[in-house]
Amino acid sequence: MNKKNILINLLAIVCFISCKNKDVQEPVEEVKANTFDVIVDLNIQKDDELILFYKDASIAYFDEKNTVYNGVKGKAEAQTITFSIPEGILPNDIRFDISSKKEQQPIKINSIALSYNGKIFKVEQQDLLKYFTPNEFINFEAATGTASFTEKEGNYDPIFNTKPAIYVELEKLEGKQL
Repeated sequence: MNKKNILINLLAIVCFISCKNKDVQEPVEEVKANTFDVIVDLNIQKDDELILFYKDASIAYFDEKNTVYNGVKGKAEAQTITFSIPEGILPNDIRFDISSKKEQQPIKINSIALSYNGKIFKVEQQDLLKYFTPNEFINFEAATGTASFTEKEGNYDPIFNTKPAIYVELEKLEGKQL
């Protein structure tokens, strides 16, 4: 091999390595929004749309503007559904609409966790009724955490409202002094 071929091969290798290194990027840490999340672990058999309503001190009633929708694919095994409230909003109350479909099979709620700023408050299945109240469209079996649904006078709106015990936990998550 002559010097010219060696030099060309050497330049080609340097160029190849140099170009290849430009494609390699340093890992960039993903900046995530500091959101208040409600994480529901449940068994849901049929596709549905679950809705989380939230309010803060600036509003008195739950409304359509302050909602997070979450379409769910039904399946036999448990799944986790996360509702992220928009960044900068710290709720003082929530409402969980557990089903939008009249033909929904019973849903088993394994737990509901509230998460904010690295803190988590988890309500296990056996404690659901301590923190949440099912409305008249839900027949709730506390022993199994199973909600079945009923229509009343042509209406269907199964909701879990919060009980006062949850407000203390919301304040703790938000770092408010009690």
